[in-house]
Amino acid sequence: MSHTCSHCHARHWASERLSTSTIAAMKFGMCCNHGQVVLPSIPPPPPLLQRLLTGNDEQCTEFRSNIRQYNMALAFTSLGVQDDRTVNRRGGWVFRILGQLSHYSGALMADGQAPQFAQLYVYDPALALAQRIHRNSNLRADTMAALQQMLLLTHQYTPIYKHAFEILSEHPDAVDLAIQLRVIEGTDRRRYNLPIADEVAMILPGGTNAETTHQGRDIILRLRNSTDNSFMQRIHETHPAYVPLHYVLLFPHGDHGWHPDLQLRTEGSQRRRTRLTAIRYYAYRLQVRDGHLSTIHRGGRLFQQFLVDMWASAEQNRLCWFRTHQNELRASLYSGLQDAIHAADGNVDLNDLGTRFILPAKYTGSARHMQQRFQDAMAIARYFRKVDLFITMTANP
Repeated sequence: MSHTCSHCHARHWASERLSTSTIAAMKFGMCCNHGQVVLPSIPPPPPLLQRLLTGNDEQCTEFRSNIRQYNMALAFTSLGVQDDRTVNRRGGWVFRILGQLSHYSGALMADGQAPQFAQLYVYDPALALAQRIHRNSNLRADTMAALQQMLLLTHQYTPIYKHAFEILSEHPDAVDLAIQLRVIEGTDRRRYNLPIADEVAMILPGGTNAETTHQGRDIILRLRNSTDNSFMQRIHETHPAYVPLHYVLLFPHGDHGWHPDLQLRTEGSQRRRTRLTAIRYYAYRLQVRDGHLSTIHRGGRLFQQFLVDMWASAEQNRLCWFRTHQNELRASLYSGLQDAIHAADGNVDLNDLGTRFILPAKYTGSARHMQQRFQDAMAIARYFRKVDLFITMTANP
């Protein structure tokens, strides 16, 4: 990777250059889209974390081998997924999910149960450390204690959660009282990442109904669980704190992730689309650049989980856009009712029919996409006449 992007200084292989560039003057678009993606560098990790990620002694080796478990013990939010079984085969490791992947947050008080996740950040540090060690007896106590103290000092959401707990504790009888965490947009969304800690607003609404939320994308903090004691709030994948509240060891300062309001830098351009997409954002973040230590690339198995998580959240965001823009996809040309009746030879219960959403051809695996690939294959067969072999290949990790 001896070639560097002239805009963002990301390192590339020569074969990654654009087809329109030459070897003498290489240009790359995968990293920053020709300088249109401008984000600040992630701050270097604290000295303790840097030593654990780069050192070769017994403590550092043990930390990197169990970094996912350390991160889960210290995270503010839990991981919600249908199937997160890990497949270990011939020394390799695979993180697999089925269905949607999401992050969940509970109440700030355990109410008779053992505290976990964000609840541990509002408890006494000694009690929180004892609980974390009890739940993870195979991990080193000295490493856990040092990481906990580091996050209490560096992560920007630690004082925010403590402050929210203090406010809610002043009203112990108000079961439905809640605090909404909302990130205020920065001054220049084209050039900067998302706001810093003092721009995270805590809003105390009069109630907790859907009308008080900011398009359902605020983080809701409650002192106790709801009356059925089963309330778990899903953190929307477009919230800036979706990433730092879970991947605390990859972002120890609490740096915000992607947000729908981030914009490309398009001065003097006539581009119709100026919004910075999640794929573009993380493509920029995942590039290798000189001059700073990347905690993301040194995360080992936690890095693999992070990649799966970010891709899943980007895909869910795309599917949400398709669901809410069906008119633009000309979905009215398709009659789901007629298709269902024909498929069942007329014997169908209309009460069993749901709502059908049309996916565009650019979405890999959709009906339109498969139909276009089939037409392409038939065009090839028509050109070369008789086909000897027609092979379909799939990839399975």
